[in-house]
Amino acid sequence: MIGLFCLFAGGLNLIDPTKYLHAVAFLSVTAVSWGYVFGIYMGRREVVALGFALSAGYAGFGLWQLTLHPALGLLLLGIGVYGGGALAYYRKLILEV
Repeated sequence: MIGLFCLFAGGLNLIDPTKYLHAVAFLSVTAVSWGYVFGIYMGRREVVALGFALSAGYAGFGLWQLTLHPALGLLLLGIGVYGGGALAYYRKLILEV
Protein backbone atom coordinates (compact mmCIF):
# COMPACT_ATOMS: atom_id res chain seq x y z
CA MET A 1 0.00 0.00 0.00
CA ILE A 2 2.83 2.39 0.78
CA GLY A 3 4.38 1.67 -2.61
CA LEU A 4 1.14 2.49 -4.42
CA PHE A 5 0.72 5.75 -2.52
CA CYS A 6 4.31 6.76 -3.23
CA LEU A 7 3.92 5.89 -6.92
CA PHE A 8 0.84 8.12 -7.11
CA ALA A 9 2.52 10.95 -5.18
CA GLY A 10 5.70 10.65 -7.23
CA GLY A 11 3.73 10.80 -10.47
CA LEU A 12 1.87 13.90 -9.33
CA ASN A 13 5.10 15.57 -8.25
CA LEU A 14 6.55 15.02 -11.72
CA ILE A 15 3.92 17.41 -13.09
CA ASP A 16 5.41 20.38 -11.23
CA PRO A 17 9.00 21.13 -12.35
CA THR A 18 9.89 22.53 -8.91
CA LYS A 19 9.01 19.23 -7.19
CA TYR A 20 11.29 16.84 -9.11
CA LEU A 21 13.38 16.01 -6.01
CA HIS A 22 10.22 15.09 -4.10
CA ALA A 23 9.20 12.87 -7.00
CA VAL A 24 12.57 11.09 -6.92
CA ALA A 25 12.19 10.46 -3.18
CA PHE A 26 8.66 9.08 -3.56
CA LEU A 27 9.61 6.89 -6.52
CA SER A 28 12.62 5.56 -4.58
CA VAL A 29 10.36 4.47 -1.73
CA THR A 30 8.11 2.83 -4.34
CA ALA A 31 11.02 0.87 -5.81
CA VAL A 32 12.26 -0.32 -2.42
CA SER A 33 8.83 -1.37 -1.19
CA TRP A 34 7.92 -3.20 -4.40
CA GLY A 35 11.31 -4.92 -4.51
CA TYR A 36 10.76 -5.99 -0.92
CA VAL A 37 7.32 -7.42 -1.67
CA PHE A 38 8.51 -9.34 -4.74
CA GLY A 39 11.51 -10.61 -2.76
CA ILE A 40 9.15 -11.96 -0.10
CA TYR A 41 7.18 -13.75 -2.81
CA MET A 42 10.39 -15.34 -4.10
CA GLY A 43 11.47 -16.34 -0.58
CA ARG A 44 14.85 -14.59 -0.63
CA ARG A 45 16.93 -14.55 2.55
CA GLU A 46 18.27 -11.05 1.91
CA VAL A 47 14.75 -9.68 1.85
CA VAL A 48 14.05 -10.70 5.44
CA ALA A 49 17.04 -8.64 6.59
CA LEU A 50 15.90 -5.76 4.37
CA GLY A 51 12.43 -6.03 5.92
CA PHE A 52 13.81 -5.74 9.43
CA ALA A 53 15.89 -2.73 8.34
CA LEU A 54 12.86 -1.08 6.73
CA SER A 55 10.73 -1.75 9.80
CA ALA A 56 13.39 -0.23 12.03
CA GLY A 57 13.59 2.74 9.66
CA TYR A 58 9.83 3.29 9.75
CA ALA A 59 9.80 3.02 13.54
CA GLY A 60 12.77 5.38 13.92
CA PHE A 61 11.31 7.93 11.53
CA GLY A 62 7.98 7.62 13.36
CA LEU A 63 9.64 8.36 16.69
CA TRP A 64 11.34 11.38 15.16
CA GLN A 65 8.08 12.68 13.65
CA LEU A 66 6.14 12.07 16.86
CA THR A 67 7.16 15.45 18.27
CA LEU A 68 6.50 17.38 15.04
CA HIS A 69 3.41 15.61 13.66
CA PRO A 70 1.90 13.21 16.23
CA ALA A 71 -0.56 11.52 13.87
CA LEU A 72 2.08 10.86 11.20
CA GLY A 73 4.55 9.73 13.85
CA LEU A 74 2.09 7.22 15.31
CA LEU A 75 1.23 5.93 11.84
CA LEU A 76 4.87 5.38 10.88
CA LEU A 77 5.69 3.88 14.27
CA GLY A 78 2.75 1.49 13.93
CA ILE A 79 3.85 0.46 10.43
CA GLY A 80 7.37 -0.23 11.67
CA VAL A 81 6.29 -2.22 14.72
CA TYR A 82 3.71 -4.21 12.74
CA GLY A 83 6.18 -4.97 9.95
CA GLY A 84 8.89 -6.11 12.35
CA GLY A 85 6.45 -8.26 14.30
CA ALA A 86 5.01 -9.85 11.18
CA LEU A 87 8.48 -10.63 9.86
CA ALA A 88 9.57 -12.13 13.17
CA TYR A 89 6.47 -14.33 13.21
CA TYR A 90 6.50 -15.41 9.53
CA ARG A 91 10.27 -15.50 8.93
CA LYS A 92 10.54 -19.30 8.85
CA LEU A 93 7.51 -19.62 6.60
CA ILE A 94 8.90 -17.07 4.14
CA LEU A 95 12.26 -18.86 3.90
CA GLU A 96 10.74 -22.34 3.86
CA VAL A 97 9.61 -22.19 0.23
